[in-house]
Amino acid sequence: MWSETDRRRPRGRLVTLGIMLLVIAAALVTSAQPSYAATGSFTGSLTVSATTVAAGTPFTATQTATNLTGNQVYPITVGIRRLGFTVKGSVPPRTGICRIAGSATCSFLLLAATETQSYTLTLVTTVPGTYQLQGWSSSPSVPGGSLTTLMITVV
Repeated sequence: MWSETDRRRPRGRLVTLGIMLLVIAAALVTSAQPSYAATGSFTGSLTVSATTVAAGTPFTATQTATNLTGNQVYPITVGIRRLGFTVKGSVPPRTGICRIAGSATCSFLLLAATETQSYTLTLVTTVPGTYQLQGWSSSPSVPGGSLTTLMITVV
């Protein structure tokens, strides 16, 4: 384990010992990841009740997050970017913390095995035109997610 040089030089032994400790620490950090980080996977989708609506007529937009595994996954964020629309109502998912701003988001969703949770907004605008809605599901630590853009025509 110790080279001839290391045995004669205390500083060489400390360097070798330091390198060994770094390798062990790296191995421990890699193996200590939560099981969902290695096995978790989820997806999402954005759906709307209509892609063409009359000005002033409400419609719904729903962003989902679906756990594709038999393990719970956390933390998941879902959001809907809805510039040009006013939110008339919302139905939050079962878990998480939600807010409505330029983008409506729900963070810290905990998805049980194979569970789907949804964030639904009732939207309206009085200005005719073509608008983009963008929905996403993401996580800083769980692989997977989605990003969807839909065009809404207001007549």
